[in-house]
Amino acid sequence: MMESNYANDGMDIKKYMICLFGKIPLLLGAVIGGALLGALIYTAVRTVPESEREYTAFAKVYLDFAADETGEVYQAYNGYTWNDLMATDPIMNLTLSNLASDYTREEVEASMKAEILSDIRLLTLTVTTNYAARTDEIMGAAVEALETYGNEAKEFIAINAIRETEAELVVADSRMLQAVLVGGFLGLLLSLFGFSLYYVMDDRILVAGDVRKVTDVSFLGYVSGEAFFEEDYKKNLAYLREKPGEIYVCEWDRGKSFSEEELRSMRSARGVVLSLPFGGVCGAGVSYLIEQLKTRECELSGVAIRDCDTRFLQKYYGRDFGKRMEKTGRL
Repeated sequence: MMESNYANDGMDIKKYMICLFGKIPLLLGAVIGGALLGALIYTAVRTVPESEREYTAFAKVYLDFAADETGEVYQAYNGYTWNDLMATDPIMNLTLSNLASDYTREEVEASMKAEILSDIRLLTLTVTTNYAARTDEIMGAAVEALETYGNEAKEFIAINAIRETEAELVVADSRMLQAVLVGGFLGLLLSLFGFSLYYVMDDRILVAGDVRKVTDVSFLGYVSGEAFFEEDYKKNLAYLREKPGEIYVCEWDRGKSFSEEELRSMRSARGVVLSLPFGGVCGAGVSYLIEQLKTRECELSGVAIRDCDTRFLQKYYGRDFGKRMEKTGRL
């Protein structure tokens, strides 16, 4: 009798795939659950507290330059100088004078951005704060300050706002679809990992290959109540019984212990056929049982698997069992 090697034997890929296909509803549930969790986490992370939200307003301001001493338009004003001008006197003083006393110079300066995007006569002013009302108030004060400055500075004929927007909440680009896809993928990946780990640790006896991992005695066949499955088992059992001496058929279940009378009967028999329930016992337990029978001088002649799942076996063995089922009118 060989030494048990069920723990070191390779994976039965075909059995693995059949078991995996049987878990497809659970895998789909894991994918859906992962997608929902991804959406919830993204929503929670993306939801910004009200005190940290940003509101932005824009204004387009037309700069009507006066001619300089040479008769040309003042060219000194560009994107960089306007950004500096908005933060310095006299424009900043004019802006603050249009606001309530609770506005500080630092707050107003940090909230504003002025730039020339293309046309030197067209200034784009952006105001961003954490509150819609303060954004609108600073924007209004800054535009009024620019118009006043345009009337007072010799470099300009006038400065007028040609477009001004109200404050709007700054919304980041949505990544909801990516979050759902990533969550679904991780759900599938983790469920596959969990199933694979369970499969590796699960050494239940299902097919003949599982029996060979624990003993090298003959596998007699399957007992399922279906004639096409029991044919081989009955023939093999009859062959063993042709020789002199009794063959003792022992049906063993998990947790079952043998009485002294049963052990004597097995010891006095020429051979013992161990009948195992389909998926009802593990390889480690069967290996232990075989060692105990060997210690009690019970000669093991063969192993069978009973109460089988015929659909599982047909998928596992494929055409051979399918043809038998056709012949018996079971398919």
